[in-house]
Amino acid sequence: MLKKIIVISNTPSSDIKWLEYINEENILNGLNAIEVNQIKDAKNVGKLLYKHQLFDIFVFSKSKQALRTLYKSYPYARLVYMPDTFNSLVDLSKDAFTNNAHTVCLKAAALSQSMVRHLKSYGLVVFAYVEKQTDIYQAVLAGVDGLYGKNIDKKQIDVKGDFSFTPFVIAHRGYHANAQENSLKAAAEAVRMRADFVELDYHMTKDNHIVVNHDESLGRTYEKDYVIRKDTLRSLQSIKMTYQGEKTDEVLPTLSMFHKHLKDTNTSLLIEAKTSAGGAVKRLNRVLSQMDKPPLLMSFYPFALVNFKKYAKGYSRGFLIDLEQNHMSVSDIIKISNKYNLTIHPYFSHTKSNLIEILKKRSIMYCPWGLKTDIDLRKAFLSGYYGINTDESHRFKDFIKYLVVKTRHTYYIGDTLTLQTTTDVGSEIEGNIEVLFQNPLGLVIENNRITHATLDGMAYLYVTYMVKTDLVNYTLMSDLIQIEVKRAAHE
Repeated sequence: MLKKIIVISNTPSSDIKWLEYINEENILNGLNAIEVNQIKDAKNVGKLLYKHQLFDIFVFSKSKQALRTLYKSYPYARLVYMPDTFNSLVDLSKDAFTNNAHTVCLKAAALSQSMVRHLKSYGLVVFAYVEKQTDIYQAVLAGVDGLYGKNIDKKQIDVKGDFSFTPFVIAHRGYHANAQENSLKAAAEAVRMRADFVELDYHMTKDNHIVVNHDESLGRTYEKDYVIRKDTLRSLQSIKMTYQGEKTDEVLPTLSMFHKHLKDTNTSLLIEAKTSAGGAVKRLNRVLSQMDKPPLLMSFYPFALVNFKKYAKGYSRGFLIDLEQNHMSVSDIIKISNKYNLTIHPYFSHTKSNLIEILKKRSIMYCPWGLKTDIDLRKAFLSGYYGINTDESHRFKDFIKYLVVKTRHTYYIGDTLTLQTTTDVGSEIEGNIEVLFQNPLGLVIENNRITHATLDGMAYLYVTYMVKTDLVNYTLMSDLIQIEVKRAAHE
């Protein structure tokens, strides 16, 4: 069963109602979405949202200036950036965050699993603008979080599989079964375990260097107990890291060292602030500006989130929270997520099960931490969360994350066309081919090969593959594949 995709449309089956015409009466009725592209309209809508303190609404816009105007008037609505063009995926992510949106909406025809996975790795929620049925399939199979467009019927979303986007695996403080936490070796081990992210903790030294350690002092994981904020980098690096009571070759690493270590890998950084000071975030931003892959930021500290927004505008932000100890209301969580463009990182064990469904319905990304048992890991993976932050990243080492296919083919009736499918690590597999729209061209498929067709025209299909591991079984789906069927020249 496909994991939940939000539908924003003008149909009764929609999760969120798209209002084509805005007035004070209909905008207050239910969970709605509107589109605002003119500055004058943005000012008027902003005043209306402020008047009614209406935070639980999606506002789509193609204009960065309109987004800034809306945010200035009322910063608690969910803003969605809809660019017609962009230079690169990194530039798109920085544009969105800088202009107060952590959600982008792109034309479905441009989307692929690779693009969507990259954008999500930068911390963005990805919607697709759809105009026809093939757009819906292209977007769904690309792994988007939501669909936006007219006349979308949820019953049209009929695919056979669990995932076109699998949750990110986050190695908590690196993979440290055989290394010290927050060490370069633990980061290297996380890469070996094929983790998508290494989660790290940062502090700032007395002489303003950003360094990686969980505690504010070094005693638990180093040979001496120096306080990070009270000592210089040179002094802090004069002692060695320890592991199981023995000295190692490592010294206190800077954040830049981790970037260099991971630069040429498929593993990114998730960076937790252990200080909320504005000066530390300013220094952090200098380090981040040297990174070619945008990292994700997060913190337990509300003032750190404020300073992330102020001094590190172009990056994804996340709120770490223990829902049993923090008594914020659901409304407050939605409001701060909208205002500070937040992913929610809750401790996995809590009694607020309704919260997950409420956040899912609003495509607020949910990334639990603290998972250890196979039961919890399995449940989190199959729930289709944004990510899973765990010390047990090795349990996902052999998982297939996505399928790779060629998305456009030409087939001549009477010939044979082989459809090759590989995994994300390049291993060739034999999946099942699912032809859409009840196979109107009469394609005959045998052993991943098209051997005949009755009619010429355009056919649409995708590949599914059942992945079996000792932790969980799940079915992956490929991108949408388009087959142009032609008659041979001699016919």
